[in-house]
Amino acid sequence: MITDELELTSAKVILRAACDVYPNAGELPVIECITPKCRAVIALQGAQILSFCPSDGHELLWLSPLETFEYGKAIRGGIPLCLPWFGVNRREPAFAKHGFARNQSWSLDNVTETDGGDLALRFLFQPSAEDLQIFPWAFSVQLDVLLSDTLALNLSVLNSSDKAMPLSFAMHSYFAVSGLSALALDGLDGTEYLDNCQNLKQCRQEETLRFSGEIDRVYEGVSGTQTLRDGARAISVKGTACDTVVVWNPGAVLADTIADVGAHFTEYVCVERGMAFADELLLEPGQRHEASMTMAATST
Repeated sequence: MITDELELTSAKVILRAACDVYPNAGELPVIECITPKCRAVIALQGAQILSFCPSDGHELLWLSPLETFEYGKAIRGGIPLCLPWFGVNRREPAFAKHGFARNQSWSLDNVTETDGGDLALRFLFQPSAEDLQIFPWAFSVQLDVLLSDTLALNLSVLNSSDKAMPLSFAMHSYFAVSGLSALALDGLDGTEYLDNCQNLKQCRQEETLRFSGEIDRVYEGVSGTQTLRDGARAISVKGTACDTVVVWNPGAVLADTIADVGAHFTEYVCVERGMAFADELLLEPGQRHEASMTMAATST
């Protein structure tokens, strides 16, 4: 059983087994962070944030209640980090979707508390020899997480190989919502998108996005801030150097075929930030790309 605990000035960081936090879970290690401003849970597998609950008591993120937390298996919900490629690998379509970093252990490198009572955590990842057999570029990843009244992620990827490295990624955030019928997403009006429900047909967003069925859209070169309006609550998603916005909800028909979603599809919407499709990067040897995403919920 994992029982390590770190006491800071006003915050506490506890290393646990997932089964100590979630029903039906296994022994996958997670970190529970408790501060005066929030409570968060982060899995060491994928450095994946599973929960972020500000002091107002309203959970920002959705985690599937059907999740079993198996080693090496993608965790449905929270904020998976999809890299070094997002979606289908465009060079080798037979490879697993969304890369391999989300299904492997990351190391917790540092934990600090700011004078203002925010909690900062740093996670590191490097590919294994087996990873390099399928993705032959040496690279390293650093994720800095800042837990405050808001949730902020800074992702840094360094190409440490001797050749240019293709990189696409997404911070694949699942946001908890009260339902889909009255939900609206602002900040994409007047932009072009690729509709994955129509074989990536190029379309134009003419008005506020609403959710009446399956949505799977990629907005390239968007940047800025998107706002998810859910009744009396608004969730803002702001990104820097992660100009691709991906919006996804499977709808009833597809959700029925996804074992860890099913009838729970009405409980979340994914609004993701990254660099993918036309925004994919080519990092030169020694080049680093840094991207940040900040999420906040406010009453309207």
